[in-house]
Amino acid sequence: MQEPRKRDVAPSAEFARGWYLICWSAELGRGEVKPLRYFSKDFVIFRGEDGRATLLGAHCPHLGAHLGYGGRVEGNEIICPFHAWRFGASGRCTKVPYASRIPPRAAVDAFHVQEHSGMVLAYFGPEGSAPEYEVPIIEEVDDPAWTPLQRAQIEIATQPREVIENIADLAHFLPVHNTLIDDFEVVIDGPRATQRTVGRGHNLKNEPIPVVSVATYHGPAIQFTRLEWAYDMVLINAHIPVEQDRLLLRFGVMLKTGKGVTLPPQVLEAHVAAARDGYFEDVAIWENKRWRDEPMLADGDGPIGEVRKWYSSFFESHADAH
Repeated sequence: MQEPRKRDVAPSAEFARGWYLICWSAELGRGEVKPLRYFSKDFVIFRGEDGRATLLGAHCPHLGAHLGYGGRVEGNEIICPFHAWRFGASGRCTKVPYASRIPPRAAVDAFHVQEHSGMVLAYFGPEGSAPEYEVPIIEEVDDPAWTPLQRAQIEIATQPREVIENIADLAHFLPVHNTLIDDFEVVIDGPRATQRTVGRGHNLKNEPIPVVSVATYHGPAIQFTRLEWAYDMVLINAHIPVEQDRLLLRFGVMLKTGKGVTLPPQVLEAHVAAARDGYFEDVAIWENKRWRDEPMLADGDGPIGEVRKWYSSFFESHADAH
C-alpha cells in the first residue's frame, strides 16, 4: 500500500503573531455562539447582548467542556453547557451557580478583538502580549457608491509562507494570472508590506485593459487591495492557520458602481467570480509545491528575500526586534 505523500512545510512550528480575520461580522448574530479551530487549538466566539464579539479559549477549566457546543449567551457572558459556570469578556469565571465561592484560578484565555469593515479580527501572540499595530478601517464599506461586501472562503493544504510570498513574486503574474506587468515594486514599512503593480490584463470579454493594483498586508495575515480593473474594486484577502499545514483563506470584494446604481445580479456575480477566482488560481500550486528555504532564484523573480525577512519579523519576540 502506498504511503501518503508527506508535504514539505516551513520548518518553524510557531505561528506569526498579529491580527487575523476570525469570522465575518455577518456570520455572528447577537447572542450567537460558534466553535472555532485555529492554530491547532480550539476557541469559542460569541456576541453579547451589547453587540460586542468575544473570543475565548474553548474549554471550561472545571471539567473541560467545550463552551462552543451547547454554550449559551446571557447578557454579555457565556454559560458552560455542562455545569453552567459563567465567563465574561476577560475570560474570568464570574459565577458558579451551585458554589459559595469561585475558584481563584477559574478562567479561560481571552483575546483582543476588534470589529470593523464587516470583519471580526483577533490578535494572537505570546501570552500577555498587546497588539503592536492596527488594521485600518475600509471606508468604502459604508459608501453607497460601492456594492455590499461579497464573501467567499476555502480551506487548503498549505502554510502561510506560501501565500505571503505572492506579494514578492513578480514572475508568476503572466503564467498564472495572464497579466503582463509593466511596473512593479514592493515597499516594506514596519508591520506593512505593499505591492504596487501596473499591468495589462483582460476584461470578461477577453479584451485587453490596463490593471492597476495596490495590495497592502497589514501584518502577517490580512491584505487589502485596491484594484483598478473593469470596475474599481476593494479586495480583502485574509488567511488563518487551522493546523500547521492547513489554511483557511477568506476573500471579500466590493465594486464601485456609483451611488444609486445597482448592477444586474449576473453582472455583479461575474465580476466577483473573476476577482475571487484570480485569488484562488494559485491554490493548486500552493497545495502541491515544495517549500524551499534556500530557493534557486533568477533575475526578475522579485524581492522574495526581502519579503521573507519581513514576514520572519512576526516570529520574533518584541525584545528580539529591538
